Amino acid sequence: MRLRTALPAGVALALVVQGIHPLLPVNGGYALSDVAVAAASGYAAFFYRRRRMGDDGISRRMRLAFGCGAVACTIWSFSNVLLLASVTVLPILAQPGSLLSTVAAAFVPVALVLASPRLRGIAAARRALDVAAVFGALFALAWTFVFASTGSRTGEWTNMVVLVGLLVLSAALALVTLSGSDPRDGASTQQFLATAALLQALTLLGGLRNGFDGAAWYANGVGAGFVLAAWVMAVSSRLAASRPGDSGLDTLIFRPWALLPYAPVVCAVAVAGSLQARAGRLDPVLVWTLLATFSLVLLRQFMTLFTIGRMAVELQDQRDTLEHQAHHDGLTGLLNRAAFEERAAAVLAADCGEVTAMILDLDGFKPVNDTFGHAAGDDVLIVVARRLTAELRSADLVSRIGGDEFAILLVDPGSPPGEQVAGRLLARIVEPIRVHGHDVTVGGSIGLATTRAGGELAVLLRHADTAMYAAKAAGKGTIRRHEPDAWPASA
Repeated sequence: MRLRTALPAGVALALVVQGIHPLLPVNGGYALSDVAVAAASGYAAFFYRRRRMGDDGISRRMRLAFGCGAVACTIWSFSNVLLLASVTVLPILAQPGSLLSTVAAAFVPVALVLASPRLRGIAAARRALDVAAVFGALFALAWTFVFASTGSRTGEWTNMVVLVGLLVLSAALALVTLSGSDPRDGASTQQFLATAALLQALTLLGGLRNGFDGAAWYANGVGAGFVLAAWVMAVSSRLAASRPGDSGLDTLIFRPWALLPYAPVVCAVAVAGSLQARAGRLDPVLVWTLLATFSLVLLRQFMTLFTIGRMAVELQDQRDTLEHQAHHDGLTGLLNRAAFEERAAAVLAADCGEVTAMILDLDGFKPVNDTFGHAAGDDVLIVVARRLTAELRSADLVSRIGGDEFAILLVDPGSPPGEQVAGRLLARIVEPIRVHGHDVTVGGSIGLATTRAGGELAVLLRHADTAMYAAKAAGKGTIRRHEPDAWPASA
């Protein structure tokens, strides 16, 4: 049966059972519900066990979750068989049946925890705070609607509080599990298991309230609730398990059900306000439960703000890193060719007087590579880049535009003459460099070209490159300035 058919069928069956209950004797109504729940939970137990044993490609935690689901449904089915026997032939089996139902309910939260992705660090703490806050809000609601109007505080009453606490914990885990899922990804085992746990908890709480009020056990939709919870559990045993998601920003804010855990908190506040307006006072248990819940919610929000702030810092760091990588040479950290040309073009477009460009090509670099390897050559390039940066002003532009070739633009109008700067650069470059335990020495040849503001960058760099080759031809380790009147155009 497909999901779109199974769900309406389950709702229809639950409504039919709820409608039939008033027409049947009390024991007949119990028997009808017990048969339906035992059959549905037995079906779920069979397929949970089958998937635990034979479903490939699932994690160990998910296998354990299927195992807990199988145990819970097996015990639940057997408990309803005992309850069926208690209303038909052996009334003494009612107490063991009720006890087994409680035991079955205890396995559902364990299955929910195992079926959820394993979280660590702040994400795990945030999940724990969510569960605790929802537990507090749900317990406040349960206290108000189930226990606040009861009389004596007997030992049986205390046992009921423990049972309610277990049911509320299961409901809290269910709501938090649902809030972390995305309905757009399709139905999953985890979603329907959580829904079944929520239905079971609400139904049992409703049954307890009916007992305190002296109402029929099936009143307030309790008869339908038991059947529907078992049906949803059976459906969950046939669905695919959702893959673990992440704990990123989208799970904090943008998931469709991200605000679901806060619904019980809002309801608890509304109920408390209504009671205060009517009676002028609140039960101390309710007050302290709400105070604890609000403290947990505030702590959770502070943790969320911290998480978002940390994500924002990490995002900014990543953006800065990517921007640096996009504009700088990966080895030397100097501007790459594209960034250099962009900034140099902007300088030429501004009114900055004369601008001098240099093209520097290293001399003696190839022997270093051939003798000591490319890693040593990279170390030499890094040291040369640092020396160039140290000798230039902060406003000047320097770029690695080739293997061992650098382009420099003297931007600062107060810079010394180009030949003087070039001489200082060559003197610094020829200082020995320690690489791989050896001292190596490289030199350089520099070509200069000057233009006025508004000149073309491509022409300026071509002239400087031509001058650099003239410097190499003159014996390397020299400086030449481009002189258009002295050189033929073909140069």
